[in-house]
Amino acid sequence: MPDQSETMLLQQAQAGENDAFAELQAALKPGARRFVRRLIGPHDAEDDIIQDVFIALYRNLDRIEPVEKLRPYVFRMVRNRCYDELRRQGRFRSVSLDDEPMETMVSYEAPSTGESQPEEVTYWLMLYMEVQAAIERLPELQRETLILYSEEDLTYAEIAGVMNTSIGTVKSRLYYAKKTLRQLVSLETLQALDAEFGKGETDV
Repeated sequence: MPDQSETMLLQQAQAGENDAFAELQAALKPGARRFVRRLIGPHDAEDDIIQDVFIALYRNLDRIEPVEKLRPYVFRMVRNRCYDELRRQGRFRSVSLDDEPMETMVSYEAPSTGESQPEEVTYWLMLYMEVQAAIERLPELQRETLILYSEEDLTYAEIAGVMNTSIGTVKSRLYYAKKTLRQLVSLETLQALDAEFGKGETDV
């Protein structure tokens, strides 16, 4: 959800202030770039996609009303351009909510409880790597929904705008993404995350 600073910057940019648009672009670009990388991986086309998205944003500033449409517009453009790039590369495949979830368990060995236990930061890095690897195995629409919700902090309504679907569908995809993800990570990882954040409070 746009904060007050983004709201102000958007209004100023719509009034023709180029410095405000530059600041708005700087605020939105990190999330947009993360989303590109999650959809197509590291690729030479990344900068071109980001450039195209913000050129389109600049040309369509007056159409973004209310301000709640700002982030959905940016992420929807990112998604569309990434799909264009995947099609160009021959890597695009049709996706469906009914895709069968992967059953392969993604697992990294948990540290022992003895004196040889690694540094805490290393331990949590390994858990993070396991969860990220599991996310990559989710059906595509569930994966995108989870990324937008948990990593980009978009609301149900904003995600619905990005993915051109209903809020009910967003909630359903998110529910099944979390359910499937819990099946893909190891029991040790689930226990560690539940102990740290409380059962049912984590995205896993």
